[in-house]
Amino acid sequence: MQLQGVDLNLLVALEALLSERSVTRAGARLGLTASATSHALARLRATFGDELLVRTRGGMIPTARGEQLLVPLRAVLRDAGALLSNSARFDPKTSRREFVLASTDYIEAVLLPPLLARVSAAAPGVQLRVHPLVTDVAAPLETGAITVALGVVFESSPGLQQQALFSEEMVLVCRKGHPEVKRTIDLATYLRLRHVLVSVRGGSQSVVDEQLAELGHARQIALVVPHFLAAPLIVASSDLVLTTPARLVRRLGPALDLRTLAPPLAVPGFTVRQVWHERHQDDPGHLWLRQQIFAAAKTLATGKDGSRC
Repeated sequence: MQLQGVDLNLLVALEALLSERSVTRAGARLGLTASATSHALARLRATFGDELLVRTRGGMIPTARGEQLLVPLRAVLRDAGALLSNSARFDPKTSRREFVLASTDYIEAVLLPPLLARVSAAAPGVQLRVHPLVTDVAAPLETGAITVALGVVFESSPGLQQQALFSEEMVLVCRKGHPEVKRTIDLATYLRLRHVLVSVRGGSQSVVDEQLAELGHARQIALVVPHFLAAPLIVASSDLVLTTPARLVRRLGPALDLRTLAPPLAVPGFTVRQVWHERHQDDPGHLWLRQQIFAAAKTLATGKDGSRC
């Protein structure tokens, strides 16, 4: 039998007819008139090439073919109902889904604490898994290997959707007691100092170096590391300095006894965004997670995440 041209809603009517063994009762169960139910039965008989139900002195009974169909028919309808239910509903209180985020360690440090607090309270069975942020996120977002990517700059790709979460500013940090850094710092001192550069993708320059190049200057890069969290630890025990996102310093600065200063040049800030694929735009679970991420990001703007503003 070819599915083309077959009204699959008739399977619901068939299950009711075979179970009730009555056109009237099946119609009442389906919310149909007796005439509409009889018409459905006629169409089913033509589709299956069998009477399916026949009249006897004791009422209607299934044919042998009808009897054979009932058990697998119920299984098909049950599976179809589960499929539609899973795609149409997401209950955070009972869900045990796993969501995968792609992110840098900076975003993990500032955004995960308020996000995890929200998720744990609303969805105790949901698990979050974090993967390193890769250059090309389009393919894993499309397949669902990554639920949401969190970052600053993303390649333009068809199907990707994005939403701004929060803006960040850059500050200069050094250890307290640094012999060359006073209450403020001028450009000459900044250029003379040795710097840590965080380069997630392995480059040897950042926006700071681009700004300096426009002014005809270059700073001394003593160390390049791929992780934001490693850099403040290194600065805390050396005379290196670091230009880094302000919220990261609010998280780590007090524990590491770091000093925070304004850089002696205009270092542009940036905006963190969440990115997803339109293929999963309407998935209730994905939508719920994106809403939690957005709400958690808003606490960063107001200072309600527990960090000092």
